[in-house]
Amino acid sequence: MLNFLKRGQLIRRGLASRKTRRRRARNELLQSLEYAPYVKLFIFVGFIAGLAFLIFSGQQPEPTKNFVIALLFLAIAMTQLWINQPRTFSQNSRVLLVFGTILVQLAVTKLLLVLCNGGTVRFLKPEMGGLIAPYAFAPLVLSVLLGRNHGLYAAVSVSLWSSVLFGKIDAPLLVTSLISGFTAVYLTLQVRRRSKLIRAGVGVGCAIWLLSLTFGLIGP
Repeated sequence: MLNFLKRGQLIRRGLASRKTRRRRARNELLQSLEYAPYVKLFIFVGFIAGLAFLIFSGQQPEPTKNFVIALLFLAIAMTQLWINQPRTFSQNSRVLLVFGTILVQLAVTKLLLVLCNGGTVRFLKPEMGGLIAPYAFAPLVLSVLLGRNHGLYAAVSVSLWSSVLFGKIDAPLLVTSLISGFTAVYLTLQVRRRSKLIRAGVGVGCAIWLLSLTFGLIGP
C-alpha cells in the first residue's frame, strides 16, 4: 500500500511512468535443469568423452595410462571445486562454463600439437608445440567471467591436463603453463576496459617468452 501511494506521487510529479514493466517469471524447467544432478552427470560424462578423444587420437605413447591419470586429475578437480566453490559446483551452468572452457583450450592445444608434429604446415615444427599452446585461455576467460579464484582453479587444472596431452609430464612446460595462467589472472583482477585484456595478453606472451628463454626452449 505504501509503495502504491509513493508511486502515485511520483506519477503526479512526472517522475514515473503510468505503465508498469511486465515481469516474467523464471522458467521452471530452466530452474530445474540448473540444479538437476543428472545434468551435472551429463556434463562430466561429456568432459570425460572429450578427454578420451583427445588422448586416444593421434600417436601418443601409453594412451591408456595417460587417460587414467587424466581421470584422477578430474576427480581432484571435482573435489576441489566442490569444497572451495560450492556455489559454482551446485549450478550446472557454471560447471558447464568452467569445464567447457577448459575442454576448448585442451582441444586447441591438441590441434596445435597435431599440426606441429604432422608437418602439414611448413613453418610449424615439432618443438614449437609447447611455445604456441594457448596456456592462458581458460584462466583468462574464467577470471573475467567468474572471478580470480576460478581463474586460478583453471590455471592449475588445465596445466595438469595439458601435460597429459603432451604425452609425458614435462616440468618446464608445466611451469610455463602455470605461470602464464597466474599472470593472466593477476592482470585481469580489475577489468573495466578492453585495453586491460590486451595488456593481459601481452603480459602472458612476455611471461612465456622469458620462461622459454630460461628453460632453453628457444634461443641459440
